Parts: sequence; structure tokens; C-alpha cells
Amino acid sequence: MSKTYTVEIHHQGGHYTIQVPEEQTVLAAAQASGLSLPNSCNAGICTTCAAQITEGTVEQSDAMGVSAELREQGYALLCVAYPRSDLKVETEKEDTVYQLQFGQFQKKT
Repeated sequence: MSKTYTVEIHHQGGHYTIQVPEEQTVLAAAQASGLSLPNSCNAGICTTCAAQITEGTVEQSDAMGVSAELREQGYALLCVAYPRSDLKVETEKEDTVYQLQFGQFQKKT
């Protein structure tokens, strides 16, 4: 018997609550409910769908685009994030994740 979790998504100033089965990604469930969230590769490689999990836990073993350190800080790639509890999620963290992961490699101007 599969579990379903309540996921509260904060996206562009709005609050949306969806139900996500444990075998479905947060992104797929959001799209199925009519909520259009940023995404691109849908394979856990780019960071277009990056979000911050402010409450709860996800399984995202395929999230190659987010370092283990950032995962510990709650960052997730929604295209490969499967809920393991009820969640609170803040979307559009691509720039933050990119800066935290790669910012130290950029030249200072």
C-alpha cells in the first residue's frame, strides 16, 4: 500500500497544497495538478527545478545537480524528489543553488 503525502508549495507568491504519492516526484504531481513549476532536463542534472525543502524529507538519489552538502541544507531537485513525509517547499531556488555550488569558481569583477 503506497503512502500519499501532503506537499505545500510556495511558488511565485502563491501557496498551493497538493497530494503526492510516495512513488511520484513532487514535480510530476505538481504538473498533474495543473501547477506549472520551472523544469528543464527532468533527469536531476540541471538545477532549473531546484527548490528548498523547509519542512519534511525527500528521497532524491538521482539528484546529480545538487551536492550532498546542499541536500543537507534542504535543497532538492523536484524532478527527482520523492516525498518521504509531508513537505513544505519553496520553489525557484536555481540561482541560489548555482551560486552556492559554483559561485566560488566565478571571477570577481
